[in-house]
Amino acid sequence: MSKLGNLWKTMIAGGAGVAALAAMNSAIRKNASDPDDSALGGEARFFNWKYGKIFYKTAGTGHSRPLVFIHGVGAGSSSFMWRKNFDALAGDFRVYAVDLLGFGFSDKPGTAPYSADLYVELISDFIREVTGYPANVVASSLGAAYAIRVADEHPELIKSMVLNAPTGADRLNGRPGMSGAAFYGLLQSPVLGTSFYNVMASERSIRDYSRKHLFYDHRRATNRVVANFYATSHQHGAQHAIAAFLSGYLNIDTRAAFSRLTQRVTLVWGKQDQTTPVAQAAALLEANPRAILKVFDYCRMMPEQEHPEKFNTLVLDAFLARSAAA
Repeated sequence: MSKLGNLWKTMIAGGAGVAALAAMNSAIRKNASDPDDSALGGEARFFNWKYGKIFYKTAGTGHSRPLVFIHGVGAGSSSFMWRKNFDALAGDFRVYAVDLLGFGFSDKPGTAPYSADLYVELISDFIREVTGYPANVVASSLGAAYAIRVADEHPELIKSMVLNAPTGADRLNGRPGMSGAAFYGLLQSPVLGTSFYNVMASERSIRDYSRKHLFYDHRRATNRVVANFYATSHQHGAQHAIAAFLSGYLNIDTRAAFSRLTQRVTLVWGKQDQTTPVAQAAALLEANPRAILKVFDYCRMMPEQEHPEKFNTLVLDAFLARSAAA
């Protein structure tokens, strides 16, 4: 057979493979269930922001100081992570749990300029226009890193913070280069990028990651938790923010901003956290000796879920005790 004939066969096979991937992606999206919208109590609302509708829930007395929950970043991330804290703390605060753009029930536009600056602006606008200020903030991972930037750049918006393992003290602090841009382009591919994302966000991958990295006690990676991560990560457009995350566009360096904070800050860390090891807290404490560190033993990335009663008590002590003293 001629070289032209071989090339033609390869193109036909490749086209058939792409078509098969596209069909598989469509089936995965079609068969995905809806995320759990009953995990948090309170009232569901939307904030009409410039890049899309931002979903949040709110509960508690309107006369108390606002407490804003900000989730971390990852496939399937959302305010669902605060389900063991939101209602428990609504008796003492006016609580708000927000889904960041690209996550949870918020809009997921493919054209939004996903970046650390975008989320810093979103959190600032949300506190300024929705919750009122100064607000107390409880945030996790990259969400905590963005909260640090907000507190530094707009100190009037945030009174105190409880931050779970904020990133950017030792890693995730560079800007994506050409390789990051190329990877982002690949991930945004309608067929190949979506196929890669579906493998990464498969039910098995989510369960394995939850057992090995999120929780010290792997039994906490329950069917409900895995099902919600899977359903949330397979909503239409959910891959856009994750493509930016994996390519480095959501990276942020928190050290300089953290050193300038005048607000009261309590750092919370899981002693067995392997993703953002507790050793990284040293850089933050050196930058800002006024911060307080609380380490939760038998815990990885999710102290608010692995030890909810202890976590909620810490939040009350960090915020209410300060207010009473003032």
